[in-house]
Amino acid sequence: MCEDHSTNFIALCLQGKTLPTEIDDYIDSWHENDSSKPLHDFLGMTWKEYSLWVSNPDFLSHIITAHKEKTAIK
Repeated sequence: MCEDHSTNFIALCLQGKTLPTEIDDYIDSWHENDSSKPLHDFLGMTWKEYSLWVSNPDFLSHIITAHKEKTAIK
């Protein structure tokens, strides 16, 4: 797992520096570091994207693709 938390999780996925399967490790790091950012911001997601991911974790690939293509999740 990449330890660079100055860049959010989605950006790191897009840069190839972390894998989508490592999201739980990234969330653990958020808990351990007492970040002042809300979790969805720390992950690099909008509130809507975060809500969709929480309700269906398989949606993460769609969120990453939307960021890659610079499109909004509908």
